[in-house]
Amino acid sequence: MSSVEKSIAAVEIREIFQNQHDGLESNEGYKVLISHFGTFSHDLVSSLSSSTEELLISSGDQRMVVKRLFSILIEGLQNIRLHGEKDDVGRQLGFVVVARGKEDYRIIMANIINAEDHVKVEKYLEQINHYTVAELKETYLSVLTNEFLSDKGGAGLGFITTRMKSGNPLRYSFYALKSEQMLFTFDVQLSRKIM
Repeated sequence: MSSVEKSIAAVEIREIFQNQHDGLESNEGYKVLISHFGTFSHDLVSSLSSSTEELLISSGDQRMVVKRLFSILIEGLQNIRLHGEKDDVGRQLGFVVVARGKEDYRIIMANIINAEDHVKVEKYLEQINHYTVAELKETYLSVLTNEFLSDKGGAGLGFITTRMKSGNPLRYSFYALKSEQMLFTFDVQLSRKIM
C-alpha cells in the first residue's frame, strides 16, 4: 500500500476520483487525456500542464481553445497547490482529470477544504455563475484594482478568470470526508469550437 493510501481521506478521495474518471469515459463518452490523483508539486504541475498542452496541439483544435484550456488548467492546478488543505496525515491531496468529447473538453479538479469554508465558496461560485459577461469583467477589474488578498494570498480571481475563459457556468460539488473536512470538486466545460 502506498503512503498516499494510508490516509483515511486519501481512500475516500481516490474513490471520488475514480468515479469521476470512469463516469466521464463510460457514462458520458469522453476520452480521458490526463489524470492524476495525489499531491501536486510545482514540478508535477509544470509537467501536467506541458503534457496537456502538447496533446491539445496535436489534436488539431483551434489555437484559442488550446490557450483557454491551458489557462484554465494552470489556474486550477495552482489553486489546488496553493489553497488545498492537508488531510489527516498532513498531505495536500487532490486530483485532476482532463477529458475530450466530440463537442467540448471537461476539466475536473478537486482539493480538500475546511468544512467551515464550504458555504463561503459555494456562495461565491453561485454569485459568479449569475454574472453577465459585463459584470464578470467589471468584477475582475475591481478585484485587480482593489488588490484584495485572502489569508493564503489569493484574490479570488481564479474562479472569475475560469468562468470568463470557459464561457460556461462553473459546476462544483462538495463531499463530506470522515476527517470533518470536505472535498471540493470543480468541473469546467469548454467548447472545442470558439466563435
